[in-house]
Formats: sequence, structure tokens, C-alpha cells
Amino acid sequence: MSNVLPPARPTSKRPVRELLIEAGHDVSAWSVTNTGRAIANPNDNISRNTAWSFPGKDDEPLVVCIWFNGLTITGDESFYLGNDRAYRQRLLDLDNGERRNDVRNRLRTWTSRSLQLDLAIQDAYKRNRPVRLILVDGDDVDESEADRASTVSARSLDPDIWWVHEYDFSVAGGGGYRIVRGGDPPVRDVEEATPDIPDLGDDPLLQEFVQTLDETERDAVIKARVGQGPYRDALFERWGGCSVTSVTMKDLLTASHIKPWSQCETAAERISVSNGLLLVPTLDRLFDRGFITFGDDFKIRISSQLSLAHQRHLGVDPNTQLRLRHFDDLQPYLKWHRERVFKP
Repeated sequence: MSNVLPPARPTSKRPVRELLIEAGHDVSAWSVTNTGRAIANPNDNISRNTAWSFPGKDDEPLVVCIWFNGLTITGDESFYLGNDRAYRQRLLDLDNGERRNDVRNRLRTWTSRSLQLDLAIQDAYKRNRPVRLILVDGDDVDESEADRASTVSARSLDPDIWWVHEYDFSVAGGGGYRIVRGGDPPVRDVEEATPDIPDLGDDPLLQEFVQTLDETERDAVIKARVGQGPYRDALFERWGGCSVTSVTMKDLLTASHIKPWSQCETAAERISVSNGLLLVPTLDRLFDRGFITFGDDFKIRISSQLSLAHQRHLGVDPNTQLRLRHFDDLQPYLKWHRERVFKP
């Protein structure tokens, strides 16, 4: 380790923004709200300082907030073990049975923050990016006590660099990761992680059957098979619910290929989560038929063939956009959809 002393429990409550400055982040955007309103004290930007992760720019470290009591500190090393995928599943299970709106709102806020943290950890692992930890102390409320919020009594920036040494990308039982303090970046041959999703194109019985169908029927059969299996599970893990709306009821969502299964040229395209959106049925049908698409900015584009009356009846909002806007791997597929499926 680069520091002899182990991580120290924080004793004062420093503002998140000041800790980010100490970590080397550009915090100029904190001076306005997410609606563009100026803030007298940028430290009070609640839409930013309540996040659990701060990815930063390419030359900035990932900064994450971790409860001090969650660290494992031994004589040889200090590390943190997390699994936000399992945590989000517990939150979703609680959400399905919860009736109080305030509790459900808190569960959904935690789910969103956990997803952002998880994606940031994945990115740091794949790109070997350094991680800085904001260590937090106080009353850490877990999901079983979602009727109240956690209370932070102290926070500080650990002076050392941390690295993501492990991340389990497997679909079943995966999501676990290990962040280790100090030392050099881990040496490994990192390949782009693709979930272990079976390729339906390798199913000989399915191949024989779909050859008897026309293209429209073939895609419908494939969607029915894929939409109920591991591919939808992988998309749900990626998006945490509908890619556009806030719907998280898994049974109501459909796995929709951006580039249709029958048009995919490789097995990788058929099973890649980069070629998929998870949508509620109305949006799924509109997307499949080319009445809506999404631009490089991930904002919705609506076909001129879909009248304003139909847009209102179908609940299509022209201000809609994909909820998560950092999946650059979607863009080649979205471009294909705009050029080949969308009806301008």
C-alpha cells in the first residue's frame, strides 16, 4: 500500500463538493440546479450532493461514497466488497409489496443511485480507472428500514487511491465487486464483458421452425422467446426497469432489439445488451414499427405519420428521452434503427 496508516474514520462533516475538489474534480456545474437556476451556495446543490457516485471526466478519478463500517481493514490490506445488483433486487422486491408512497419513493431513489454506482464501478474496472473514496459515518439505514432515511454525521476523502480489482459480470448470481486500497493498478487482460446469454440462433429446433415463417412472424416468435428469458434479465439488470419510463414491473416490460434479430449479422449482435431496450408494450410496438426512435442525444424522435391525437392517446411525450444517457454503445444500433426502421 502507498500509505502505511489504514483508512481513518471521518470525524467532521465536510461538504461533498469540497471533497470532490480535493479529489481533482471540476465542480463548476454545481453552481446551478439541474433546471439551470443559480445557487447561492453550490455546496447546497442537493440534486448533486446526494449522489452515491461521481464518475467525473476521462482524466478525473471515479469518486464513490462508502460507509466506513462497510470497509474490511486487515493488517495487510483494506478493501470494500459490494454487490449493487443483489442490493437492487432486494429493493425491487420490497417495492413490489410496499403501499406507502414515501417508502416507495425512497426505495426507488436508492435503486437509481445504486444503479449509477454499479455502472460507474463497472466502467472503472473495464478501463482501470483510479477510484477515490468519500468515507461516510453515521446512521446507515439498510433496505429493511426504508421507512426512514440514513443520517450522515461525518465524511472525509480517503487520501489514497483505490482500484477495482474484481467485478463479476455473470448474469446469474453476479454483480459482486472488490475495491482495494493503494498499490498499482491491477494487471489483467480486460476484454469487453458480455453476459453469458444463450444465442437462440444456435437452437436447431428454433431454426427449423422460424424458416417456415415470414419475416414479421419470425421476429415476433424470436421476441416472444427472448423477451421472457436471459436476454430480458440482462437488459433489466442494465436499465433497472423500462429504458424510457419509470416502470419497474418486470412482467410488463419487453426486451426489444434495436436492430431486429433477423437483421443481425453475428451472434454477438443478437445477444448484446448494446442492441436492446427494455420498453413498456406501447413504446415497444411504436419502436418496432418505426413510429418512434432515439437520436444520438438519446432524445425521442417521433414519426410525422403519428398524429398529435395519436401521440396524446398513446401517451407519447415529445420531451421523452432514454433514462440513462451514458450508454454510448447504443449509438451504432440507434443509428441503424433511424436509417432502416424509422418512418420520418
